[in-house]
Order: sequence, then C-alpha cells, then structure tokens
Amino acid sequence: MKNTKVFLKDRAVVEKIIDSAKLTKEDVVIEIGSGEGVLTKEIAKKAKHVYAIEYDLNLLDASKMELSDFDNITFVHGDALEIDFPTDANKIMSNLPYAISSPITEKIVYYLNSKPSSTAILMYQKEFADRMLAIPGIRDYSMLSVFCQYSCNIRKIITVSKRSFRPVPSVDSTVIELTPKPIHIDKGFLEFCHSIFQHKKKNLYSAVIDSRRNMLIKDREQLRERLKSIDQSYLNEKVFMLEIEELVRIHREMVKLGICQE
Repeated sequence: MKNTKVFLKDRAVVEKIIDSAKLTKEDVVIEIGSGEGVLTKEIAKKAKHVYAIEYDLNLLDASKMELSDFDNITFVHGDALEIDFPTDANKIMSNLPYAISSPITEKIVYYLNSKPSSTAILMYQKEFADRMLAIPGIRDYSMLSVFCQYSCNIRKIITVSKRSFRPVPSVDSTVIELTPKPIHIDKGFLEFCHSIFQHKKKNLYSAVIDSRRNMLIKDREQLRERLKSIDQSYLNEKVFMLEIEELVRIHREMVKLGICQE
C-alpha cells in the first residue's frame, strides 16, 4: 500500500475526528496510514494504546522521533492490506488512500464484525463515501452500498474540504463512522449480490438469468422454470431498486430452490 502523500492540516477537522471517536483510556486503536503522526498524537493522548501502521518508512521514522515521548504507541511498518491487524484493538481510525478504499474497507468490516463493540472512524474521498451511503433507486447504489450497509451501521460525520489538506487534492473528503451489525456475514449472500449487481439496471429476473454462470443452475431453461416459484413482484423490480432486506429474502428463497449457493 503506497502512501498517498496528502496530509490533513486543519486542526478543527482533527479535533472533530477525535471527538467523534469518543476515545477513552480503555480503547486500543489501529491507525492505518499514520503519516506524519498528527492524528496519532491526538489518539495517543486519549487512548490506552495506538498501533500506528505506515507503509512509508521515512514518514514512520519521522513520526517515531516526533512522538518519542509517548509510551503507548506501537509503530508498525507495513502494508495494511497484507499485515494481520492486532487482535486486541477495538477501534480503527484512518484517512484512507483512494486507491485501496475497497479492499481495505472489506478488511476493516470483517475485523469489526469479529468484535461486536468495535467502531471505525474513516475518512474517504467524498465520491467513495457517497457510494457507501447510497440508498436504493439512486445511481450510486451499488455492491459497495449493499456490503457496507448489510454488515454495518453507517453514519456520516463530516464533509472535509479539499483545502483542509496539503497539498490540496482534487476532491473533498467525508468522514464516516462504521459500527458492526450483530450478524454473521453471509458470503453466499454477498456473492449472489455481486453477481446480480453487475446487471443492476436490469430487472432481477434478467440479472439472475445473465448471472447463471455463477448460479448452481446454469441451464437457461431450467433456471427460468425454477424462477417461476419466486415472487414475481421481486423478479420484475430493477436490481438497484431492491432494499437490502429484500435482497436477503430473495437470496434465502433462491437457496431453498437450489438456484444459488447458501
């Protein structure tokens, strides 16, 4: 994970991020991409311990020197996508590089799901955050929306102007809070959604037919026959109009009918 060298300079935004995390001396925090250590320092003042993960060794060494007075920071040199997260953390904080937003969000979500009382405070480029927050029926509603909202409660905290960074990036950012829902993440459900959302502007019937290579029933005519048992009001609805609860219900029905994986 190469660090995108854009640094938050607005102290008011730093304070807002710290306040939103509601840090206490019981909290153990993973910070992904600690950079110059500006946020790391503020976290360390309030938390029990901080794991500061940074890919750029020069930045890591500089922040080690700058924060040498703190004895509750463990500096970790590595790629956050590849290393194992410490198991004792209950909060994750990060200004996430856009290039890895999708895979690192997936990793974070599964980590949160393993810890019911955990929280993540994450800054994304606004475009990506909009897709996470998107509701059915709008253009941005996508597989990312489904994955994040199915597995987590999502709250928008603040929009951050691009002028709050140096150098100034091309877009604004959004700070998001993720808290895990008390569910077992069903990978079969997610695979089903991933398949049909490749055809999200089609109705569900056509999307399933066109995704049959990923279904248990791959023969078109057999699949059409089996789909007759599904509620036609769902099958006639466009994929991007379906609520997550409806998608869960549809997947369960299709598992029962042997159409797709459990």
